[in-house]
Amino acid sequence: MTDGIAAIQARVTELQGQFTQLKSTSAASGQQFAAQLTAAQKTAAGTTASTTGTTAGTTGTTPATTGTTTTGTTTGTTTGTTTGTTTGTTSATGTTAVTKSHDPSTLVGGGSRITSTMQKVIDVVDAKFGPFPTIGAWRADGGMPGSDHPTGKAADFMITTGGKMPSAAKLKEGWEVANYVKENAEKLGVKYIIFAQHIWSPARASEGWRLMEDRGSVTQNHFDHVHISVEK
Repeated sequence: MTDGIAAIQARVTELQGQFTQLKSTSAASGQQFAAQLTAAQKTAAGTTASTTGTTAGTTGTTPATTGTTTTGTTTGTTTGTTTGTTTGTTSATGTTAVTKSHDPSTLVGGGSRITSTMQKVIDVVDAKFGPFPTIGAWRADGGMPGSDHPTGKAADFMITTGGKMPSAAKLKEGWEVANYVKENAEKLGVKYIIFAQHIWSPARASEGWRLMEDRGSVTQNHFDHVHISVEK
């Protein structure tokens, strides 16, 4: 009996030792596994962080190169009717600025009965200041001795008709014509100019516009027209 109990106790002691050993081994294995798991997690985390960093470094906002293509459409519309005499200047853009475009004024006593110089003056003045109600050039009776009308070397550019006194605006237009011809007298071959009872001539240019005697009417005092005589 005693031997049996001793044997049982020995067996128990042996089993306890094995259990302790097994327990120790299991603990060691568990701790090792835990350590390996932790290391693996750290490695994984490090790899992920590295990959993320690499990705973040590599991946960025690539500024797109955007070019704006300017497409211009040149559209030009040329309109207009050239009637009569057209004068103008061509600008840097190639556009002709039309200053006058009209039918030539009615010319009474023109053609071969007037000189080429007189015709040139008529063309220039009419193009710049016309149209006039009428332009009277040659006539057999000049109205006074020494008149240049019968020789085809004079023309009257009418401002108004019917012997009426022009308005202030019309008188201003008449003076614009008279002074333009005065300023271009040499080039146009002018002998003298009469307007609004005043006369100017290159021969007495230093005296300016000279007041004339009263001839008795609007027309005879040249208020309703600019008279231009040429040298030849």
